[in-house]
Order: sequence, then C-alpha cells, then structure tokens
Amino acid sequence: MLPDELIASITHDDDLTQPWVVLVQGKEKFRANTYARCHRFIQWHHQDSTLNEPTQVETPPTTENLIMAHIFNECQNYGFEILDDGIYNNNGVKLGQVGCTDGDWWVKRRYSVQQQYSNSVYDAVRSLSMVDVSCDSKSIFDEYILDQPLEQLTGDKLQRLLERAELVTA
Repeated sequence: MLPDELIASITHDDDLTQPWVVLVQGKEKFRANTYARCHRFIQWHHQDSTLNEPTQVETPPTTENLIMAHIFNECQNYGFEILDDGIYNNNGVKLGQVGCTDGDWWVKRRYSVQQQYSNSVYDAVRSLSMVDVSCDSKSIFDEYILDQPLEQLTGDKLQRLLERAELVTA
C-alpha cells in the first residue's frame, strides 16, 4: 500500500438513524450515528489490517446472529455500546445485559443477579436507559422528571414516569 493511497472514505447520506457511512473500495463497510464512530472504525480495522479483507461467502444468519443484530440495532438507537461483558453507555458505565432465551427477551441490570422478563428487545434496552448511573442517590430521571408538576410533563415523560412506577410496585 502506498503512503498516499486512499484507505477508506466517510460519507453522509439521509438515513436519519445512522447517516455516516464508511466506504472501502466503493463498498459500504460500516454505518454509525456520528462521524467519530466511523473514524474510530477505520482506525481500529486499519491497525488490525482487517479493513480490506476479501469478502467471504456469506453464511446464512443463525438465530444467535439475528438476536445479536436486534440487540445491536436497539443499542445504537440509545448510543449504547456492546462489549463482551455487557452493554455500556457513552460514558463507559456498564448498564447491564440483554438477551433472548427460547424466544423470551430478558434484561439483567448491572447489579442484579437475576434476569427480568421483557416484552421485546426494545423494552429491554429501553429499561437499561433508565438505570441509575449517577454517583449520588438521585438519578437523572428523578432530578429532571419528578421535580416537574404532572401537568407540565410531555406524553413521553409521563409514560416513562408510569413505567417507572410499575417497576417500583412490582
């Protein structure tokens, strides 16, 4: 490879959830919601010499791969990162784990020892977004939503408040 040779490029399209695209040899290799994530993808794979790997014959997706794809897509919507030992927020704080066993979705919060049933991957990942990661006893949720009168809460915030109340009473 020549020093001035183009390795990859980052472009932008109108896909609202993941508009930044990494192109290698004219083919899409990666999508992200920020330019920085695309840049990090290129750096990581260039250092590992895995950026220009020849494409292999695609194997049919397994159930495990489909489950991981669902979890990954939902985590991307919240800006979460999936590592080997769980799901982390953008500050590097572990939130917990999400999985599917025999068609049943579950979530395991960071300090919990047992899995909790969830209706869908969407609900499981969303419940991780409400995990208290603050250093004090008052969560971000408590600080910004519970201090407002009910009349001033938007529909989405009111729904989150009701869901949180269900968790407390459960």
